Amino acid sequence: MSMALPWQALAQAWPDRAIKLIVPAPGGSSSEVLARMLGEKLQARTGQPVVVESRPGADGAIAATAMKSASDGHTFLLGNAGIMTINPHFNSRLPYDPGKDFLPVSLLVNNVVVLTVSSKLGVNNVRELIALSKQQPGRINYASVGGRGGVPFLSGQLLKQRAGADLTWIGYASESQARSDLMAGQIQVMFDTLASTLAHVQSGRLKILAVTGAQRAPQLPDVPTLAESGAPDVEGVGWLGLYANAGTPDSTVTLMHQHLSAILTMPDIRERLNVLGMEPVASSPAALARTQRDDHAKWGRLIRDQRILPE
Repeated sequence: MSMALPWQALAQAWPDRAIKLIVPAPGGSSSEVLARMLGEKLQARTGQPVVVESRPGADGAIAATAMKSASDGHTFLLGNAGIMTINPHFNSRLPYDPGKDFLPVSLLVNNVVVLTVSSKLGVNNVRELIALSKQQPGRINYASVGGRGGVPFLSGQLLKQRAGADLTWIGYASESQARSDLMAGQIQVMFDTLASTLAHVQSGRLKILAVTGAQRAPQLPDVPTLAESGAPDVEGVGWLGLYANAGTPDSTVTLMHQHLSAILTMPDIRERLNVLGMEPVASSPAALARTQRDDHAKWGRLIRDQRILPE
């Protein structure tokens, strides 16, 4: 009789029921689409159904609270930078503790965030934008969606702090409304996701001046980063990672991590993510924990230094 290998024994033990993925965004959002893509592959690999549950609202606190109450070892949260690293600086009474209530499983993707301007503004790069903002203090407005708890908003604040840009923030509840106002010239700058922006860039109505990440986006090899554009140390990465509930067995985290690592290297998944403006980044649980820790410290310093208050 052959003896089962350890990983084979684990695979037989988990999962033994449906897997649930909780998403802190509405149906049809890029996060929800990502969850469904992962769910399709997970179901094929595990033989168990995968349920995607959208729980938008309260800057992700509704989804995080729902996740906190799940202790079946089969429920996971798509956590983002806002939920895990930014919200705690704005609310000391969050109904969840990112560092204690959840276990990192893997980074999933980096969202490509871009600095866009109206083609009517007359600037062609970030240096020209910064110079114009100084020439016209208080007149260059930048928009972002998702409130002060999002990477797009804080990327603008970093540009103000470290590059001296004179920008005034205007928050929007709707990406489409913000983008419409940008194209009409009612606002001048917007930090937005690549997938939402690309069609308007191709039509010539908007310009992408830079990406906010540490490296150039694969989809935009000719577009520089903010750091390359005369704004050193200005970097804001919007990421999504998968989290398990605290107390989930290490064996479950290991198996889920192995599944995700395999899925995120599949050519069809990488191609679909590219269209969504996402860069697949399968990582170890330790790497996600490190990203979370570093971002928490970085955004905390900015929020304190700029005396940014919650809305």
